[in-house]
Amino acid sequence: MPEFEFDHAVVGGGIVGSWTALHLVRAGKKVLLLEQFSHPHTRGSSHGESRLIRTGYAEPFFCEMMPHAFRMWSELELEVGKTLMVNTGVIGVAKSPGDLKTYQAMIDNMKKYCPESLDMSDPRIETLFSRLLKFDKLHGVMMDSSGGILLAQKAVLAIQALFRERGGTQWDNSPVQKIEPIGEEEVKLHVDFQRVVKAKSVVVCAGAWTPKLLSPFATLPLQPSAVKVYYWRSKEKGAYSEKSGFPCFIDVGELCIYGLPSYEYPDLVKVCIHAGNARCDPNERDKAILDPKIEKKLKDYVREHFPLLEAEPAIIETCMYTLTPDEIFLIDTLTKHKNIVVGSGFSGTGFKTSPAVGKLLSQMAMGTETFLDITPYKLARFQRK
Repeated sequence: MPEFEFDHAVVGGGIVGSWTALHLVRAGKKVLLLEQFSHPHTRGSSHGESRLIRTGYAEPFFCEMMPHAFRMWSELELEVGKTLMVNTGVIGVAKSPGDLKTYQAMIDNMKKYCPESLDMSDPRIETLFSRLLKFDKLHGVMMDSSGGILLAQKAVLAIQALFRERGGTQWDNSPVQKIEPIGEEEVKLHVDFQRVVKAKSVVVCAGAWTPKLLSPFATLPLQPSAVKVYYWRSKEKGAYSEKSGFPCFIDVGELCIYGLPSYEYPDLVKVCIHAGNARCDPNERDKAILDPKIEKKLKDYVREHFPLLEAEPAIIETCMYTLTPDEIFLIDTLTKHKNIVVGSGFSGTGFKTSPAVGKLLSQMAMGTETFLDITPYKLARFQRK
């Protein structure tokens, strides 16, 4: 069986793995990026044409990360000569008094980490609520002026192309069957039953496949699930489009309903719910059944608050989610194998933060100091409970 040697290997060619590999090759390392499927594909968590990017978070460590992520996204756009972010702004609403704690935390964190992004008097707000958004009463409205749309698939492909241009090696259609630590200085990867890879360290960013791949070493608090992505047709051409000035949208309430203006499909608006995902084996994703009560809540929400959208979705797609119990990232090394780095649990937040997370993971793989404190993301928080 042929053997290949690299300084570092990254397992998982989604957005986080791709950024991690790029940061490593920029540091002058010999790097292998492994992906089990062919690119582009729709089996993981990084496909599709759009993701929401924003700075406002109730968690201070996420808000602290976003200025770094925005800078890296902007630098990438310049380097590849492509538009990867579309600035639309993100309007945030608090519907009930119970949402005010989260809403106020977002504002406080933005004031601390990115005050230039917080806009409480955007002139679009009055226009939006006169026609396009309908709420009988709101307890809070704010605009995150720096937010907007990330062109997801375009971004993944651009990062991978740049990685290869900088000397990185990418293997698609290359599932990793086994990770074998050889002391503290080396790790072996057994790939597609045909090849062996030796590296000083491995970074596992395999999304929903991470728990199984690392199960010989640890029981990780990661839950894969399938989530539905909904697109709703506008009754009035262009009403909710990015070109007409409609921003991205987030309701900070318990269901965390969010929306993006029509962009990837003409006159189809993406409105989804960050709740009620169907737990599943990622290899049997399409067997997962979403709780119909959750889907009904989303349909009722669209019917009530988006008066110019059709009441039924026009397109429904599927995406994999992988979350920790507290829905905060898992970024750490394995307790007994410090040259195995894990990055997972990013769903719902990970695409926008991926440049900064990839930087952290690359620094951990190289054994250097991380540019941000990773304490909030470490595995120990679950082991203490």
